[in-house]
Amino acid sequence: MANKKNSDNARAQHGDRRLEEKREKYGDLANLSVGELQQRAEEQGIEGRSSMRKEELLDALSGHSG
Repeated sequence: MANKKNSDNARAQHGDRRLEEKREKYGDLANLSVGELQQRAEEQGIEGRSSMRKEELLDALSGHSG
């Protein structure tokens, strides 16, 4: 049982690190859902937004090339 708990802990820490990296790169946009990002992309006239993954939307909205 201890191995499962350690494994779950490692996954949670990895997820926390990834989220923190996204927040550093994209700021508050990283906290938005895909739906919210798609709405902002629509407001900005970004084409292809409905088929974009979250990171693609973040890149398009923040001006990063990936």
